[in-house]
Amino acid sequence: MKPLPRRLLLKHAGIAIGLPMLDGMRPSACAASAAAPPRRMVCIGVPFGFDPTAFVPVTAGRDYALPSHLAHLAAHRDHFTVISGLSHPNTGGGGHKAEAVMLTGAPYPDYSHNLKNTISVDQAFASRFRGETRYESFTLTTQGPSLSVTSNGVSIPAISQPSAVFKKLFLVANPAEMEAELRRIDEGRSMLDFVGESAASLSRRIGSDDRQRVDEYLESVRDVERQLAMAREWVNRPKPAAVGGEPRDVADAQQQKARFQLMIDMIHLALVTDSTRTVSLMTFGMHHDLSHHGKEPKKLAACREVEVELIQAFGGLLDKLAGVREGETSLLDSTMVLMTSNLRDGNTHWTYNLPVILAGGGFRHGQHLAFNRPYLEEVKQELAAAPGDKAAPGKLIPLMGQNQQPLCNLFTSMLQRGGVAVDRFSSATGPLDGLS
Repeated sequence: MKPLPRRLLLKHAGIAIGLPMLDGMRPSACAASAAAPPRRMVCIGVPFGFDPTAFVPVTAGRDYALPSHLAHLAAHRDHFTVISGLSHPNTGGGGHKAEAVMLTGAPYPDYSHNLKNTISVDQAFASRFRGETRYESFTLTTQGPSLSVTSNGVSIPAISQPSAVFKKLFLVANPAEMEAELRRIDEGRSMLDFVGESAASLSRRIGSDDRQRVDEYLESVRDVERQLAMAREWVNRPKPAAVGGEPRDVADAQQQKARFQLMIDMIHLALVTDSTRTVSLMTFGMHHDLSHHGKEPKKLAACREVEVELIQAFGGLLDKLAGVREGETSLLDSTMVLMTSNLRDGNTHWTYNLPVILAGGGFRHGQHLAFNRPYLEEVKQELAAAPGDKAAPGKLIPLMGQNQQPLCNLFTSMLQRGGVAVDRFSSATGPLDGLS
């Protein structure tokens, strides 16, 4: 019997709903087992961290008790790993500005230094799949700056409207618009050809040091040319049929949960249609004052409520990905979903002991990897402190950078799991110990 189309749709009244993987969609057992699902990466950044007493387990290993925040993820306990004791070296004084290096690990010791940023982990991953999907990556935000950075250290503008993401995924251009897009691509290529020829001519008339710089520049030109060629190939390929209706953007920035949930929905659609395999999302930048609560009970309780909303939305994404079957596995099994921050928590501004949770991606999860055991004792003391005790945090403060593993060790492990040939990424010393 002829197999059913992979993207079989139910259509009615202008709405198309994609069906999950059915047995009839599999050509054969051999073919299904031979075609492993592609790897994917989602990186979610939270600017003000989380209250450690609600986020960090006080014991390590697989038998840890879920703290109050992570209790909302109990259904996925075996599908995520909590990691403590990670930081970016040489970002100790960066504070809020360390948002810029959250996914790069570039040195940013304090505000007085000019940042020379480097490529973010999501973009290093995206380059591995260049040309395989319509969009190399999606850079999204609900509030605040972009997390994604190019290989030249340039921040990639982020999309803030879910409706714009939906249009990129499903809106079909008319012939005139398609022709204009092709013309734009071809004009870009012709300009690069001119620049490349001029640079090659110059290279023959300069010294060896300058020639190396020109060669590096020419390689970047060729990289853009390859991207333009791939973009041209995708213009005439049909987009997938729309799944559901176009989302209605939430204009009120105070409605953080609703804005985040819409972006979660768009991430799910982008991955399930294989429109991209790489997504970054910066979220929740409106509770700055609450995060600087000074242990004042009412503000702390309100801040925790905001953090719980974040955790619950994160769990909703895991639900969606786990519910999509890919042969014998799920979309979650092939998608690494990372949530982290540039700060331990907004109240302290500390840029070490960062909150980190990694879900999916085929790792052996269900554990708490703790690289700074004294930190767990500190969290225990904070839990035992009386409400409003402003002296409680930091009784066992480790010196800056001590008892830490580079967060980029985790990034290295993620890139390696995704098939990127890398020994270490940015400030990493190697892959992260204990993550398998």
